Amino acid sequence: MFSDDPLQDSAAPRYAIESDDEEDEQNPLRIPSAQPPAPIAVRIVGDPPQDAPLLVASARAGAVWARGADLGEQTGAVFVDKIQVGLLFQPSWTQSTVLVSEAFTLLPLSHMHPYASHILSTLRPTSVSLLDTYSVASYASPAPTAGPDSAPVRFLALPSSPAPPPSLHAQPFQPPNLLQSTTAAFLLLLRLQDPPVKATLLLLPSRQLPAPPPKTLLPTHIPGGGSPDHEDAWAADTLTPVTRALLSIIGEESSFEWKAKGGDRIVPAPQRRSEVGEGGMYL
Repeated sequence: MFSDDPLQDSAAPRYAIESDDEEDEQNPLRIPSAQPPAPIAVRIVGDPPQDAPLLVASARAGAVWARGADLGEQTGAVFVDKIQVGLLFQPSWTQSTVLVSEAFTLLPLSHMHPYASHILSTLRPTSVSLLDTYSVASYASPAPTAGPDSAPVRFLALPSSPAPPPSLHAQPFQPPNLLQSTTAAFLLLLRLQDPPVKATLLLLPSRQLPAPPPKTLLPTHIPGGGSPDHEDAWAADTLTPVTRALLSIIGEESSFEWKAKGGDRIVPAPQRRSEVGEGGMYL
């Protein structure tokens, strides 16, 4: 093809008159269209009672607390995308169902709400007490910040929910501090339920900074698990009154004694087969 320009004595270059094959190649800077998120499968194995009080012990606090709480044999489990995230127990010292949640793996942010929603809609608890941690180093307070060993237990209660007993000397968890864990998803869902469900959260002081949620759900994911100095541990004279307070919140009086056993380190229990599938365990 020749140009009509009289001053041009040669054919125009090919790229000037027709498209190149490179235009059909994928542009690496082009933003792909948003894909719908994959559905999150939450499943409860076992037959936990419904319409009963629920005690939820989460993450590092739950793993340490469970070791001295004499929970007995695991009676159920909560699986998320075929990975065991929650362990269910029916200990003899309480009428409540005990859920040890995220002791050996943490949920991604997108999984927290479906997980909490499925548990609450399935078990339909009449009242809920929760145990988790807050970071002493990052807690914003007008008062001087106490060290991890002398920092108080803190609490957060929904409207019309009981505060912990005065003997615990717990202090409120106040703004501008935020909860960004699965515990926050439980509290939000309980706050929106109709009729409302009474729920109170106790927060143990932690020497660690808050761990960011993982991007994907892993079978085992314990931040900071490699160094004993990086882990939290709480003494029996802290966890005994905390446990009694958790029971008091759901309307039970108890002389429960927390007794440490098996060391302070978090170690996944050996897998064995049981009526709730792989990963059944004693704590």
